[in-house]
Amino acid sequence: MSNKTGPKTIVAPPEDADLPVTVSGRRTGYSSPSIKARRHRILDETRRMIGEVGIASLSMDEVARRAEVAKRTLYNAFESKERLVAAAIHQYFEDYVSKIAYSTREKTLDRMIERLVLVARRNFEIRNYTRALMNIYNAHDVDPDIHEAIYSIAAESLEPWIRMLQSKHQLQPWVDADELINSLVTFHYGLASAWAEGLIHDDAFLLNLLRGFLTFTAGATRGAARREIEQVLADVVNHPLLHSAQRA
Repeated sequence: MSNKTGPKTIVAPPEDADLPVTVSGRRTGYSSPSIKARRHRILDETRRMIGEVGIASLSMDEVARRAEVAKRTLYNAFESKERLVAAAIHQYFEDYVSKIAYSTREKTLDRMIERLVLVARRNFEIRNYTRALMNIYNAHDVDPDIHEAIYSIAAESLEPWIRMLQSKHQLQPWVDADELINSLVTFHYGLASAWAEGLIHDDAFLLNLLRGFLTFTAGATRGAARREIEQVLADVVNHPLLHSAQRA
C-alpha cells in the first residue's frame, strides 16, 4: 500500500511567474496579455513535446526555440525542467476539464461515471501523450513533482465524491478514504498503461474501467451508496452514460 496521505494539489506557477522581482520580493505589476499568452505557449509546446519525445529527451533548448522565448525565461518562470513538465501536465488537464459540460450533478455516482467516460474518450484521441504520461508515472526514477502532477489528474476527480461518502458514513469502517483514492488511481493507471500500449481495445478499456471502478467502490461502501453501485454494476454494459456521453 502506498504511503500517500492523500491527494495533493499541484499548483502551477502564477500567470506572471516570469516577471522581475523587486528587492522586497514582490513581483512588478505589469502582467499583460502578451506575458500570459507567452506562458501558455510555453506550456502548450512542452505538452506537445512530451507526447512526441517523452520527458527524458525533452530539451529546454528545444522548448525555448519552439515557444520563441529565451531559455532564461523558462528557468525564471519554472526553475527546472521537471517543474516545467509538471506545470504543463497540470495546465493541460485543467484546461480540458474547464471545458466539460457535464449533464450530471456534482458528488454523485453518475458524475463519477460521466467523467470517467469523457476523459477516457478524450484519451483515445491523444494516445501518444497518454502513453508518455503512463510511462513517466510508472518509472522508478520519476521526479516527485511530475509524479504528483500525474497522480492528481485522477485523484482530484475522485476526492469530492469519496469525501462525501465518508462524511455520510457510507464507507465501510475499515476503509481509509485516502487509501481508497490511491487504490483507485493505481487501478485506473494500471489499466490505462495496458491500453496505451495496445494491449486492450478502446471499447474493452472503457467497459473494464467502469466495471473495475464500480467493483472497487462496491466493496468499500455500505448502505445506500453500495446499493446504488451494485444496481449500476449489474447492468453497466447498458448504462446510458456509457453510450450517450459526448466528447468534450
